[in-house]
Amino acid sequence: MTKQNETSQFRFSVMAITGILFIVMLIFIVTNAEDFYYVLNNLVMVNMMDKLGWFVNLVMLFFVAVCIVVLFHPIGKIRLGGPNAKPEFTYMQWFAISLCTGIGAGVVFWGAAEPLLFSMEPAPSFGYAAGSNEAILWSMRTCFLHWGFTPYASCVVMGIILSYFCLNKKAPFKCSSALIPIFGEKVAESKWGAAFDSLSAFALTGAVAGGLGYGMLQLSQGLRIYTGIEPSTMVYATLITFMFLCYNASALSGLKRGISWLSDRNTQLFFILLIFMFLTGPISYTLNLMTETLGEYFGNFIQASTYTAPYVNGGNWPQNWDMYWWVDWLAYAPLLGLFMVRVAHGRTLREFVLVEWVFPALFGIVWFTVFGGIVLHSQFFDSINFYEMYKTHGAEVLTLSVFDTAPFASISKGVMLIIITVSLVTQCDSMVVTLSSLCMKNSTDRTEAPIWLKLFWGIVIAVIALGFTLLGGIDGVKTIKSFCGFPMAFLCLFMTLGFIRYMSKRPRNAMGEYEYEPDALDNMPNSGEPTIPGSLT
Repeated sequence: MTKQNETSQFRFSVMAITGILFIVMLIFIVTNAEDFYYVLNNLVMVNMMDKLGWFVNLVMLFFVAVCIVVLFHPIGKIRLGGPNAKPEFTYMQWFAISLCTGIGAGVVFWGAAEPLLFSMEPAPSFGYAAGSNEAILWSMRTCFLHWGFTPYASCVVMGIILSYFCLNKKAPFKCSSALIPIFGEKVAESKWGAAFDSLSAFALTGAVAGGLGYGMLQLSQGLRIYTGIEPSTMVYATLITFMFLCYNASALSGLKRGISWLSDRNTQLFFILLIFMFLTGPISYTLNLMTETLGEYFGNFIQASTYTAPYVNGGNWPQNWDMYWWVDWLAYAPLLGLFMVRVAHGRTLREFVLVEWVFPALFGIVWFTVFGGIVLHSQFFDSINFYEMYKTHGAEVLTLSVFDTAPFASISKGVMLIIITVSLVTQCDSMVVTLSSLCMKNSTDRTEAPIWLKLFWGIVIAVIALGFTLLGGIDGVKTIKSFCGFPMAFLCLFMTLGFIRYMSKRPRNAMGEYEYEPDALDNMPNSGEPTIPGSLT
């Protein structure tokens, strides 16, 4: 990593615009939270989702198609950083970083809640009775859709574009570099580039703060279980402060000593807990459920991906769930894609898609299979009323209570809370590092931002997470994240189409393989840093 000197220039406009927008929103919430959320919810859920949600569905389906094409098309052979570039991370280190900075924090919160909730409250337009066979199968298919191949596709496509231009074209380490195939190389340094980077920072900050809010609710319940202390404003503030100290300490320690080390250890815990719960759970039921659900998922993938419920009894179900998740992921897409540049050096685009998209999607499917199998078997075969617990106490309590069905519940709950904490730390850490680099002029994928800049973004995320969670709860978090992410559907599609057009004009050799850009031929093989000893290999 290169370190910036004292005379480095910073893009204060990106910082200021994000800060001002959230300050204005917080002022509205403090002044009149009920009316603010009514207006914002009406704007996002009623107008944007109802009128343009179909577009979001099609965009996400298109991103899945792009990922599949890169896997099998000659473009997948392009090596990021140039033909002689060498990888700096093992596959397992790379996968661990991808898992923990991406879907890790989400699967631990919703892994048991979504399968049960959707089984008992299926989308009304299907007409399934609560708890029926049809509802259970539809529920698991929907969970696979939400946490399988679709959600991460938007981030991976942005990562493909940004990795290509930042590593092979030596473009600036900015989200706006994805605009180069459309507007040319000068766009990243223009006011339009700065505007796009500001919007990306705003969307990402809202999304990460929302994810931190989910985690805070779950950790507060863990604290109640082990200490008897009930969730309160003071508890939330204490947990946010603790998380702030953790993810900033990790961010300050650098990519390899911080994010990668934590991700390695956390991924080990992920697999240990997953295997333990599978072996102590209803194994036959879980495997049968997975087998039939996979058939339903792949056999009806297009239908599920285009579900909009334009019916009298539709109840805006896909708008509140499917489309909400899509715009939530789109809020992450540009900056999470930019973070992926840091770990992609020396890998081909095909490897990029496998490690950043296929493997995390498969992990999500397995995680939901195991925890979904446990909670559904308990509800329908063992007469444990988890659904009533969900209605009374929420998803954060339900997820931890599932461990009561297995031996050593206190230990497994503790491991789960560690996983939640580390997943949130690595996600916030990675985004703090990326946001900080985004705010520096002439930054590259190796730029290390100064401490004060990392602390600034760390504080912003913590304050927003605490404010929106206290004043709006889960509904408030969901609305803010949707509001931040919706514009990205249009921008990400625009940039992807520009990239496809750009690559269609790139010269190829007699074998059909792409010729490297002249800039990519003058590459540094790697940074010279060894991989982390003792990590997953």
